[in-house]
Amino acid sequence: MTPFLAGGIPTLRPVMDEAWRAARRFPFVLVVGVLATGAAIIMVEPGGERDLIERVLVAATLGLPLFIALKVAGEQSRHRGRAELLLTALGLATLTALAARWTRWSEPVQLGRYVQLSVAFHLLVAVAPVRRGSERAAFWQYNSRLFERFLLTTLYSVVLFAGLALALLALDKLFDVDLPRAAYARLWCVIAFVFHTWFFVAGVPRDVGALAGARQYPRGLKAFTQYVLIPLVALYLVLLTAYLAKVLVTWEWPSGWIGWLVSSVAVVGTLALLLVHPVASEAGDRWVTTYARGFYLALLPAIVMLWLAIWQRVGQYGVTERRYFLIVLSVWLTLIAVQQLVTRSRDIRVIPASLAAVALLTVAGPWGAYRVSERSQVGRLARLLERHGALVEGRARPTVVDVPADDRREISAALRYLADTHGFAAIAPWFGGRDALALVDTLGRAGGPSRVYGGAERARLVAVWLGVPYVPGAGGARYQWFAYRADPFDGTLPVSEFDSLVFVEAGGGPALGTGLVARAGYGGRLVEVLQDGEPVATIPLDSLLAALRLETAEPPQADPWPASRLRIDREAGDRRYTLLIREMSGSWQEDSIDLRSFTGVLLVGRR
Repeated sequence: MTPFLAGGIPTLRPVMDEAWRAARRFPFVLVVGVLATGAAIIMVEPGGERDLIERVLVAATLGLPLFIALKVAGEQSRHRGRAELLLTALGLATLTALAARWTRWSEPVQLGRYVQLSVAFHLLVAVAPVRRGSERAAFWQYNSRLFERFLLTTLYSVVLFAGLALALLALDKLFDVDLPRAAYARLWCVIAFVFHTWFFVAGVPRDVGALAGARQYPRGLKAFTQYVLIPLVALYLVLLTAYLAKVLVTWEWPSGWIGWLVSSVAVVGTLALLLVHPVASEAGDRWVTTYARGFYLALLPAIVMLWLAIWQRVGQYGVTERRYFLIVLSVWLTLIAVQQLVTRSRDIRVIPASLAAVALLTVAGPWGAYRVSERSQVGRLARLLERHGALVEGRARPTVVDVPADDRREISAALRYLADTHGFAAIAPWFGGRDALALVDTLGRAGGPSRVYGGAERARLVAVWLGVPYVPGAGGARYQWFAYRADPFDGTLPVSEFDSLVFVEAGGGPALGTGLVARAGYGGRLVEVLQDGEPVATIPLDSLLAALRLETAEPPQADPWPASRLRIDREAGDRRYTLLIREMSGSWQEDSIDLRSFTGVLLVGRR
């Protein structure tokens, strides 16, 4: 059917038919696209209950590639209907379990698992339809069409958003239509999760086997890969091999960042190998053929250096999630390189399929990245504390010896890692179920009694209890939260000696029956007093905070202070002021003070 009528007027009938066919083929993909749109629009708005919406958004965005992969895989089964039903149920169960457990993880764990699952599900889309040996030739053509469709879909989405955004702007400027600030963000959510998804799935090949005889290969892609990507990879492989030679000659350990460089070169080089696969055996492309045959052989020295770097870092600092992934990637690269060199296999499907399996296998379980890393850091911390008598027979106690600077730094880093990533559940038995440790861990959770207790502050509190001076991490040196509050049952307000009473908080508040106002601004270090809008006095907080900081090397975080210690008396002009601080919190960084919250009472009288 032609998209134009006899008079040359375009008709949307073919477009609607294609959209309907895509909707019938991928119903669950479009459903999760709509869910992702709704959740993203709600997340754009400030306030409200966000935990449930965040879980919906996470599950829906991961469901987009997952349900595409499951649908395409089900279509290749001999028992298509039954297979599709079973795979869809499996996908729903997976996303439901993920959403149910999402809020139990810390932000680093959430991010890590989301990235892992996203990579795995997108790789499943690439390998889902190709199973039998006779379909090897179709694998590259199928993924080539997916890649081209994705680029085209992204281009259409960007152009559509730009056009509609300009239309909204015209309504605002030309017709004075009052549009909410979030209108553009909402528009992007609809285009990104509904239009982009719908247009993309409409182009997913249905008959994968028919692509086996296709010989389509974009000339631009060949030129880019052959004359830009491959030479760059070859250059970096030469540099890495030369660096390995330097390491062997000087016997100096590889630099810490070498692992990420080797990983990047391996990933980019493998991508280049996949891109040139159809022309790697053609007689007229010797340079490409040489690269395809020698890439993994040239990569072996870099893999050896990667192992050396990992061995050094893990031996010094234990396993973390990042080092775990480097270890897994190095093992995977070694096995792939050996497999390709020994078998000289032309089947490139093993690369994305095995990488997807690795991502799925390491996302959870006692062998997964997060449990292995936690056990490694707990063991490392235990050895350090036992060395200085702070952990004896599985029980923690304050050390009585001077801990060396290097060990203080390592103990602080291990505590900070646990506080940020996993919490203190794994080391709680050391403290015999101490309420103090449970309180410290609870205060650091979002929505707890105080949001000023970050991971570094909780780590500092535990280190102080152990008698180990806390050493801040890189980038957070000398950065320290404080929180003071007065004992509400300590003394009474001497209101009879004053004329006016003003409630003071961040942002300010009026006096009762007067034109007097006192305010403490966010980020400020003083309370400003105004009479009928004119400043009449300032009450600095620096001296009191400095005194409190010197009085205790580690500022208190939970215990109330005597009201007399959180009192400032000041005279200005013919008036005297008494500031009674009820609560204040903020941070110190070197010699600067950043006040974040403040409540109190200001009493004003005549001199």
